[in-house]
Amino acid sequence: MNPDEPVLLVPSRHSEWVRMATEMMNKIRQQVEEAQLEHIGSTAVPGLPAKDVVDILVGVEADRVRSVSGHLAAIGFDLEGTLDHHCWLSHPSRSARTYVVHVVEYKSRAWRRRISFRDLLRSDDKARAEYLHTKIEAAKAAKNWDDYTQSKTSIVSSLLSSTASKEA
Repeated sequence: MNPDEPVLLVPSRHSEWVRMATEMMNKIRQQVEEAQLEHIGSTAVPGLPAKDVVDILVGVEADRVRSVSGHLAAIGFDLEGTLDHHCWLSHPSRSARTYVVHVVEYKSRAWRRRISFRDLLRSDDKARAEYLHTKIEAAKAAKNWDDYTQSKTSIVSSLLSSTASKEA
């Protein structure tokens, strides 16, 4: 999926996406010592329509985020962006994405939020339905990948906040 094209959601192919995630995590595991890996995003949620791109979360020590990202770029991943303690890469490239790999500090806020959101969508039918509605509307309105992602930010925060308040 090209990041400058409109976003297209496809019906869930959960078992295929899980297989793809497992294969990519095995590839990364061979390259990145002591990394923690998780399949995240909508492709990690059974039955949820998604962009046909599998998201992988790679957790490492904070001081290794950039070096691990650089290593992945050196072996064929496309380094798209870097922030403090978060880098993201596409595979095979940003113009033909099959995977997006997020490298973050293990157990950091970024790590915990992504895992918590995935787990919430897996376990809460109401949250999943609300998120799906937002995804569909965002895909219709977004001009590109970034617009789509930004359009979902508030619902992600809202759903995570409501979960945190229930647990408190």
